[in-house]
Amino acid sequence: SVNPIIFDGNKPKIPVELFVMSRCPDAVMCESVLSDVLKQVNEISNFTTNYIATPDDSAPYGAYCKHANIECVGNIQELCFRHVYPDQLNFFSFLRCLNRDVVRIGTKDWAKKCSQEVGMDYEPVDQCAHSELGKKLFIDSVHVTEERGVTRSCTIYINGKLRCIRDGNWRSCADGHTVDDFVRTIVDAYNDQE
Repeated sequence: SVNPIIFDGNKPKIPVELFVMSRCPDAVMCESVLSDVLKQVNEISNFTTNYIATPDDSAPYGAYCKHANIECVGNIQELCFRHVYPDQLNFFSFLRCLNRDVVRIGTKDWAKKCSQEVGMDYEPVDQCAHSELGKKLFIDSVHVTEERGVTRSCTIYINGKLRCIRDGNWRSCADGHTVDDFVRTIVDAYNDQE
């Protein structure tokens, strides 16, 4: 069972970091589980996604993506959506929608449809995605991933520590990989703060 949250507005929120590739089946699995986690810990957590790619100045988006350039576009669309609409519940609703049809991730039509489905105007996201800002958000994100030494999608860090990897199956998940397991880790980290 999960302990109750002892809420205190002065306590910092617990960072939950996902390292993903937008068109990766393991990322889809992670985002599905973690969106259910988020619903239980929204007030005490700060969820982010960073992206796995290989920096290369000659690549169209400044890095090579494992599932081709369309994946780079998908990564940028997701980063731009979060930049324009920072609310993390909204963002995960957007991701869940995109993930219903992975082969369409990275297309404008699908991103627009999912943006509308969660009640957000896609136009400012599209403008970001086609700008230097979108490219910069992507490259900055790839550098965060590199600094962590993360190479596998999906890798989950909670409170600065490696918590779990989903790569074909779950691994390095000493504290479990169910929704309740992740919630417990986040709640305990939050409650244990001085």
